[in-house]
Amino acid sequence: MTTADYAINVHAIPMLLMGLVTLGLGLLVYRSNRRSAAHRHFLVLCSGIALWLGATSIGLCAPTPEQALAWFRLDNVGVMFISVAFYAFSAEFLRLPRARSIWLGYGLATALALAVLFRDDFVAGVRLYRWGYFPQWGPASAPFFLLFFAYMAAAFTDYVRTYRSVTTPIRRQQIKFVLVAFIIAYLGSVDFFPAFGYDLYPFGYVPIFLLTVVVTVAILRYHLLDAALVVSMSATYLPLIPFTLALVLLAQGLSDLSPVTLGSVLAGTTVAFTALYATFQPRLQSALNKALFPSRYDAYNTLTRFSHAMVMNLDLVNLQQEIVRTLQTVMRIEKISLFLFDKELGRYALKASHGVDTAEADSVRLTSHESFARFLLERNQPVVREELQHLDPAADDGDRSGLLDTLTKMDSEVCLPLVNKTRLIGFVNLGHKPSLDFYSQDELNLLRSLADSAAIALDNAMLYEDWKHSQQLIRRADRLRSLETIAGGFAHEVRNPLTSIKTFIQLAPVRRNDPDFMDSFSAVVADDLARIERLIEEILDYARYMKPKFSSESVNEIVVSCLHFIEVKAATLGVTIEKHLEEPLAPIMVDRQQMKQVFMNLILNAMDAMKERDGRLTVATRHLTRLDGTKWVQIEVSDNGCGISPEDLPHIFDPFFTTKHESTEHAGTGLGLSIVHQIIQEHGGTVEARSTVGQGTAFILTIPAREKVDKDTSAPSVPKPGKLVVFPGLPPHLKGQTGTYGP
Repeated sequence: MTTADYAINVHAIPMLLMGLVTLGLGLLVYRSNRRSAAHRHFLVLCSGIALWLGATSIGLCAPTPEQALAWFRLDNVGVMFISVAFYAFSAEFLRLPRARSIWLGYGLATALALAVLFRDDFVAGVRLYRWGYFPQWGPASAPFFLLFFAYMAAAFTDYVRTYRSVTTPIRRQQIKFVLVAFIIAYLGSVDFFPAFGYDLYPFGYVPIFLLTVVVTVAILRYHLLDAALVVSMSATYLPLIPFTLALVLLAQGLSDLSPVTLGSVLAGTTVAFTALYATFQPRLQSALNKALFPSRYDAYNTLTRFSHAMVMNLDLVNLQQEIVRTLQTVMRIEKISLFLFDKELGRYALKASHGVDTAEADSVRLTSHESFARFLLERNQPVVREELQHLDPAADDGDRSGLLDTLTKMDSEVCLPLVNKTRLIGFVNLGHKPSLDFYSQDELNLLRSLADSAAIALDNAMLYEDWKHSQQLIRRADRLRSLETIAGGFAHEVRNPLTSIKTFIQLAPVRRNDPDFMDSFSAVVADDLARIERLIEEILDYARYMKPKFSSESVNEIVVSCLHFIEVKAATLGVTIEKHLEEPLAPIMVDRQQMKQVFMNLILNAMDAMKERDGRLTVATRHLTRLDGTKWVQIEVSDNGCGISPEDLPHIFDPFFTTKHESTEHAGTGLGLSIVHQIIQEHGGTVEARSTVGQGTAFILTIPAREKVDKDTSAPSVPKPGKLVVFPGLPPHLKGQTGTYGP
């Protein structure tokens, strides 16, 4: 009899396929860690199952009872090792000291396997059922049943005891699902009934196959055993069940074909199903997740949207709090802490938290050079504390105990490194989930994606904070650089009035009875003292950092208020005031007092420039919309006075630069326009001067039309220094030299 005489039995196909897949799973697990005793025992288990299913499938196709009996004796050799191998794997998986009972079991299984091959009363013969031949147990098989159920019962007891004593979430979930798979696998015992003459189809290979699949996933993916995994596995494996049944029915219906033709049809059907399966399986899995786990599905969507949105947030404090708040809300985590590297402290400092003892958490002092930071940077993926505890010590080349101590001090069940490029900018500690639930791999993958986005967002926000800080330092340095000029200008301006005061003091005792001398010199001294006082006030105004106090104000009202105060002086000097105030002009956010100081300074300068001629002071306001769509308000103060020479125009905003050299109360100190520039700069705007000698001068202020104030009061969208901006409606006499000053 040759192998060509073996007929294809449709019942043998699924057994053979599952046997081959089981052997492949065992080899996959073994290759993942050859040094693991649990992995070696699992390979023995899978090999025994593969031998059982492979030999049984061939026995079902045997043409004679004698040939079937030979194959069934071989399949029972594999059956002898199943219970012992599962017990041995379970003992290693649960970390229980069972070495003696394991080797005793393997010895007994080997003896029983030899008995199966050489004794006729162990597998006594075969029976013919509707699905084909099946072995018949003999009286010598009693020791096997005793061994099989004893080791299975011992393994079940170990699982139950360990599950009750374990308190860590990942371990509980592992044991729970392997235990459930173990209970399902017990259904494989139905294959014993046909061996004793009961006409019950031997479907035991199905639950046994499910056991190997679940355990394989538990080992390779380690902590995916949750309800979502069952759904995911269902979406992955559930379509295989109807396909297998359809394949069996197809083979049954085409049984009249030759083996080659039938094999070709089945192979083509399998290829077509595989193509369709690869196309629709992701959609099926997504639909099942959305239907059965809407809260988790929504959480994934929420975290995904947040990871995209937070990249645009440059407010560091708000971003830190928002990351913690989102994680707590979506993941329902009781304890969260966010650590970022603090350059001033030289270590990672607690920046935001929820539900943790901030004093205790901040007491953990970690620098970028410590092993914990190096480990997070090199790993660059979520670190699960329980996984770290279970690492193979032989493969651990770091200070694992130190890492575990650090995670324990920070109440960290999962630590998310925040790595941008090659820098660890910080990390997020996540505590236990409610009811000791654990983090699935899908959640960890999502959290890693969130951590990558958060690292970029936080790094951008920190760079933006550094930029703002550097801008403040530049402004301070600019004021410090002006110190020499201020000191020299102050000495020059104070020297003349001090000379007149000193002269008066020296002559007063001698000429105290001279009324003309006393009256004239008293007036001079009073003017000089007033000038010194005003000089000191302006110096203090310039040197002092004045952060604007914003409120919603009408620019037109501020202008009208300022013009009201100088109407009398303008009438005395013969100056005509023209107002071109655009109506309506919506209120904008400004500091009212500072803007009054700006307008008064510019108006008084214009009045001084028109003393010797019939002057015309023009104040105009207007809206301005730029090409980028931003809204601005423009204020123009112009005069037809003497103008400013081209060589002086670039310096008019420098401290103590002035063209007024008289030592009187009304003489200029050269600080007025510097203060104007500083105030407009703090408002996020620009000030531009245009002048032609003999024709007049115009100052154009451009302020952003903000309806509310951000925490950062400086506006980012302002013209760059030196940029010439063309403004509509300027008087024709102001064509000429231009100087532009901005932040």
